[in-house]
Order: sequence, then structure tokens, then C-alpha cells
Amino acid sequence: MSNFYSSLLLLLVVAPALAQPMSEAALFNRCYSHLTGKPVPLNHATMTEIKAGKIKALDACNGLLDKADLQASGMLVNSGDSEARAVLNNFYEFHRSWFPTNSVEQIQEYNEEMSRGTMDIYDTTEPALAVTRAVFARGSRYSDVLTLNQGMHAHRQENQTVRNMIGWNVSFPGRRIAGNNAGLDQNLFNFRAYTQGYDGNSDTTQAMFITLPKIEVGELVGIRLKTESVMIPNLSLQPLGGDKRGNDQPGLNFNFNLFATHGGGVLGTPIYLMLNYGHGRGVEANGTTKVPRRWAQTNMNTFLCQDLPSLRESDVRQYVVGNSSTPFRNGASCVMCHATLDPMAYTARNVVVGNSDFAALDRGARTHSKTALHLTSYRPEIASVAGWPSEPVANFHRQTPSGRLFFRSMTGALIDRQVPNIAGLGAAMADTPDYYYCAAKRYFEHLTGIQVALYDRTNPNNAELNLKLSEVAKEDRKFVESLGEELRTSQSVRQLVKRIMASEYYRNVNFRGN
Repeated sequence: MSNFYSSLLLLLVVAPALAQPMSEAALFNRCYSHLTGKPVPLNHATMTEIKAGKIKALDACNGLLDKADLQASGMLVNSGDSEARAVLNNFYEFHRSWFPTNSVEQIQEYNEEMSRGTMDIYDTTEPALAVTRAVFARGSRYSDVLTLNQGMHAHRQENQTVRNMIGWNVSFPGRRIAGNNAGLDQNLFNFRAYTQGYDGNSDTTQAMFITLPKIEVGELVGIRLKTESVMIPNLSLQPLGGDKRGNDQPGLNFNFNLFATHGGGVLGTPIYLMLNYGHGRGVEANGTTKVPRRWAQTNMNTFLCQDLPSLRESDVRQYVVGNSSTPFRNGASCVMCHATLDPMAYTARNVVVGNSDFAALDRGARTHSKTALHLTSYRPEIASVAGWPSEPVANFHRQTPSGRLFFRSMTGALIDRQVPNIAGLGAAMADTPDYYYCAAKRYFEHLTGIQVALYDRTNPNNAELNLKLSEVAKEDRKFVESLGEELRTSQSVRQLVKRIMASEYYRNVNFRGN
């Protein structure tokens, strides 16, 4: 009994303090650490002014956030300002956490022996770069993340102090460091010849060589749109069981631009597709068992905060085919997920992963050449099959890449939109309330630690869950939804962050109001 009264007394004493608004100095301490990832330095000039009452903490917080402004070239306006760099890099690291795949080793069938050059030419954090640019680039909009038709290039700078301390180059994101080896530093890649592949005994002149640009490594100091074009001469699709070169395949774009995207902002960038494709090299989509549904699931989870199934049984009954040879079409429980994933994946039916070659060449004048994974596509030379086929479709990978955005919004509305390709999918996703509510949820949790459950409250299956929601949880969701609506209108993530920092949530010690 004594423990009970002790606990009760503790609650009575602590409860008022938990709702206590923070002092101006404490508020600046909080926002500084959230925005930069670092504590406020001793004798910080802004903190001195705040304590003297010359400046409000919120104004200082907003000014600190705006330091990470990116100019038209993509570089930080204040590139020499350590706080500007800290803010940019801290948000970049936060955005990396949105994506489940961040390294080349997570690409299906990545092989260190045959594909190690991949990390030298592809920045696996490019999706996070796109979100970060949408926050800080002048004139950018949050919808850019899913609508731009260009990839992202990171401007980076190695930290000389750290290099001197540890004795070697800092390589982030992962890239092979050549050191003093001029051959490796050349970044030379070899490809199969049009007429004859390299078999280990042939003369190396039968292979084609090309020097590819290397990604930058080190601390992020800017983000720009990719504007360069680098043509890949060929690629190999089948590392085992045959010599399957790209120029042998009907309809394949075997000569392609390394940096060309397939539209839809992040969704269509080569590295994002490879990281999330879910199938190995040379696998061609067939409309049923072989489609990039892992990519579709990542799209739903990352940008719409949708856990599957996101449809109701009543939405999908017509798509159940009991005698289908495709197992997941036989019952509603599976179809509830696949009805969202598969039609979305159809927008990427043309893409295919290949390798520049299967072996690096190290003889003759071309020493230390490399090989890498690449993403290309088949030309859409055949009309798209109607609807959602329940049986494999011949030459599905050569069809027009139409698809469908089909799910229940967290508002309860049924989203059902036919889309022509990946670009159309990105535009359709960016036109949903879920896209903005999801972002608001992520930033709100990042800055306050408060998790908000976003789901379809009108679904009868969620009735019991609704009853368990506290009034506080309902108010939290209402606030996040208001943030999402504001973001949809303003398209400014910076304005969203400032709105959170100005809220009663953020100004109170435990992120809760009275």
C-alpha cells in the first residue's frame, strides 16, 4: 500500500511539471539539437542573445533551419557555415531512415566479384537526397520527390581533419578508394562486345571500355539535379548458363543513358528501382509471379505510410480467381494485398537489371577495369494486356507499361486511378492526401517523439481499434492531419517543420500541452 501512495504522490508532483512550457533558452537547446544533431556550443552567440531577451528562441530556430538553403547550383548558400552543413546532413540522415534499402549489397543478386564497381557509380542514398533537396532547394516543392524527371547528384567534401586523425580517406557513401593506384582511380568499366563476348582467352580488344563518372564521397554540402548523359554501350543479362548479351534481346534498350530515369521522381531512378526491384539479373516481368511488387510495397510504405492490406475484402472480391495457376489469386486474403501491389508494379514492367560484364579485365593496356549492375528497359512495342491477368502473359515485359493506383486512403476514400507509366504513378501518388499526411507524421514524430496512428478509421474491421484510441491520440492525429493539409497547399516542408516547432507540443517539456 505504501508503494501505491508513493507512486500516486509522485504522479501528483510530476504531472504539473510535465506540462510546463520551456524557457526560451531550453527551447533553443531543443531545436538546435533536433536541427543539427549536435548540442549548442558553449558561449554560442545566439544563445547569449536569447538569454538577454534580445531574440526569441523560435525566431532563432527558424533562422537556423533556413541556413541550409540550397542555391540554384545545388550548393549550400552558406557552404562555409558549419551549422548550415550540420542541418543539411542531419535532415539527410533522417530521410535515409525512410528507406529500407541503402546499400548495394541489398540489390537482389548483387555479387561483389561481378558487380563491385556498382558502388562507384551509383549513390544508394539518392532517394534521401531527393527528399532533402525538396526541403532546402529554392523553389522546390514536396511533390517534386515523386514528379521530377531527373536524378540527384550529391556534392560532398571529405573531412580533412578526420582523414588526418584516422589515417585514411572517408568513403561515404560506400565507394572503392583507389589510393595511389592510378589504374583503379581511372574508373574504367568493361562491357561485352556486340559480336563476340570476352571468354577469358580472346583478345581484350573484343571488349568495349568506357570511363564512368564516380560518385562523390564525404560530408554532404549540396544536392543538384543530374544533367549529364553517359551512354552505356551494352550489358549482359545472364551471368550463368549462357552468353546472353543485351544486343541479342528483342526490344531491349541495350545502349542507354546511365542517368536516365523512368519518371516519377524517386520511383523511377535506376538505383531506387535496383534496390527494390526484388528480382535478379535478366528476369523479365510476366504479369503474375514476376513483377516488381517489392518496389510497389516500398512505394506504399515509404511515401503513403500504408501497411498492407490497404483494401477491404469488398473491394477485391471480383479479382479472386479460384482456378488460377497463380496461387495468390485463389483467395481474398491474398488478393487484398496483391490488388494494390501488382497493378502498381505493372508501371515498371519494362525495366530489367543487367551487368556490364561478368568478369573484370586485367590484361593488356586496359588494366583494372570494373563491372557493375545497370538498369535498362524494354521498348513498349506491344499493347498492354487489359485488366489484371491471373495467368502469365507472353512478352509482358515488352508491353506498354500501364498500371493502377488502387488502395483505401487513410481518410476512408477508395483511391482508384489508372496510370500510364511510372511518371503517371508518381503524379497520382503525389495527388493523394496520404502522401502529405505521411510526411507530416514522419516529421512530427522526428521532432516530438509522438507516434500517430494513420489508418482507415471508417473500415469496419478497425472498429475495435478506434474504441481503444484515447482522446489525446485523436487530438494528435487531428494535428498531424492539419499539418498534412497545410503541406499539400504550401508544398513547403520547411514551413511544416516551423509549424511543428511553433506548436504547443514542441514548446512543452514533455511535448504535451496542459
